[in-house]
Amino acid sequence: MSRHEHRTDWRALLFYGVVFVIVLLVGGTAIWSFIERQALVIAPEQLPKVTIVTGDDSSKLAASWVSLLTKAEIAPTLVPLDHFNPIEGVVVFCDVPSIPPKLAASLVEFTRRGGVISYIGVPPQNAIGRFQLSADVGRADPVMKLSEQVSPVLARLTPGHELGSRPVPVAFLNENPRMTVDIRWRDSARAAAAHFEEQGSRVIWLGFAPEGLYNKDDRQLLLFLRTAFRWVAGQPVSDGAVGAPPAAKTLTPAARREAREKQFTFSVDRLPDPKLFGVRMSNRGKLPLYNPTVKLWLPPDVIEVKLAGDLIMKRNATLTGVPEEGAVLVSLPSLQRDEERVLKLKIAATRTNAPGSQ
Repeated sequence: MSRHEHRTDWRALLFYGVVFVIVLLVGGTAIWSFIERQALVIAPEQLPKVTIVTGDDSSKLAASWVSLLTKAEIAPTLVPLDHFNPIEGVVVFCDVPSIPPKLAASLVEFTRRGGVISYIGVPPQNAIGRFQLSADVGRADPVMKLSEQVSPVLARLTPGHELGSRPVPVAFLNENPRMTVDIRWRDSARAAAAHFEEQGSRVIWLGFAPEGLYNKDDRQLLLFLRTAFRWVAGQPVSDGAVGAPPAAKTLTPAARREAREKQFTFSVDRLPDPKLFGVRMSNRGKLPLYNPTVKLWLPPDVIEVKLAGDLIMKRNATLTGVPEEGAVLVSLPSLQRDEERVLKLKIAATRTNAPGSQ
């Protein structure tokens, strides 16, 4: 009898021991997941420092762009060409017919250290680095229209949004296949804004004239400017879509509109650890969201990322690279009403010769 009771006691102990291990594992996983989520403290990046350089101290075009960028909360600095010394941030040339050779050499070093050069209106005649731009002068159409195609500088904007303009003088960019035109004049189909990237170097070109715009407070216009300068400065930029898998994964105009209508909210931010990005996806609508997808355009020195964090954090998430665009897609099968998911991306490979890299 005592042997039987002895065996029963050991079985009971074994049962409780297994339960204890399971509880310990579940509790430990929950605690670890909580710690992982607490570590996702956003380190928001400030809007980049922008300097507008002009060769004409009385340039109305430069002054109007300073005013418009200030409305967009960018707060640029206006500097005459003969007093300019490239130090940091984004340098935008406006009304500069040509760049003196000594300054051109300084600008090459400036970009090597991580500085960025962009253009407003007719670009300088001489090339800086690998980029050579040219433009004609014409008159603005009554309307300029944002592209419906997904683009890092049009992220989160309404596809096809239109802006009215008076027939003021503007620059018409001479296009080449390396450029992506983001805004066109509706009637002439000439470029009004474009961006391009090559081997980690980024450029934006803005050809329209702020003094001609009917509504300088247009929210889409101001968001476009903030996003364009964030992208060219190398900050992470993202857009989102929901719907059928092919449409969501390619971020068609309809899938992006559906994401806005159904209140799919998302963000991608740097974390205190410089090797990590935090991705948040939330369903603020009243219905489930299917195939919620976030497209992240990576900083120019980053060429590969991977999913990080614990198994709970990564569950059902997929990561797809789009290397030709310097981007990745982060997707989930669905998000239920009021559901929020937080994920981590870890930098797995960098471009050693990119601007700003060590």
